[in-house]
Amino acid sequence: MADTSIVERIKKLLALATSSNENESTAAAEKASLLLAQYNLSLADLGPNHQEEIDENSVETTSKFVTWKMMLLSGIADANGCTAMRNTYNGSMFLVGTSTNLIVCKHLYEYLSSAIEKRAKYRKGNGRGLAYLNAFRVGCATRLRQRLLEQKQEMEESGIPGSGDVAATPGIVVRSMFEKNQQAIADYLDGRGAKVKTRSGSQVSSAAGFYSGYEVGDKISLHKQVQPQGDMKQLNGCL
Repeated sequence: MADTSIVERIKKLLALATSSNENESTAAAEKASLLLAQYNLSLADLGPNHQEEIDENSVETTSKFVTWKMMLLSGIADANGCTAMRNTYNGSMFLVGTSTNLIVCKHLYEYLSSAIEKRAKYRKGNGRGLAYLNAFRVGCATRLRQRLLEQKQEMEESGIPGSGDVAATPGIVVRSMFEKNQQAIADYLDGRGAKVKTRSGSQVSSAAGFYSGYEVGDKISLHKQVQPQGDMKQLNGCL
């Protein structure tokens, strides 16, 4: 079983992740993300009887399909062993995965979607209409999704470095964890008789807005690999 001290650290960090202080909340959620990855991997390595149950959690409800939001959510989900979906009947955007990974994904989505909206709001006016701003959000989400998947690929190839009292995890174990999670999610959806349809990408109406958002998405901090506790970087310089 996992070291109880690590579990307690995760619980404390997740409690801090609800803080109204954006810097503190984000840093805590992402530190918990790193520890949860290590914790989940150690459980997965013990065999299927030790794996967490698959569950689902609603993230947001929209009246119509919002390209940039689903693009961002799917990138976060893929990078953290979950699957992102949207119910076409009630408009619910939701995640499917283990309970711990669901928590991490939801925190990251709240942080990154808020970061995109703040930057879009900052660019309102000066002849920039809805087409520009919507394209800006899509461009920003596109680049963030790419970076998240690049980090996942790096973890699968090189593993996860050790941090403090948490041992490093080899790449082969990381790949095994993602494979087991995806199979468990597929079994869960099949058991519920879910009909899954993949939606193709949508075109944007403003190339200038898209490329501006893409550049900004390259600067927003993901904080997937964070400093040891007590030496966490603060979010700054990203506006």
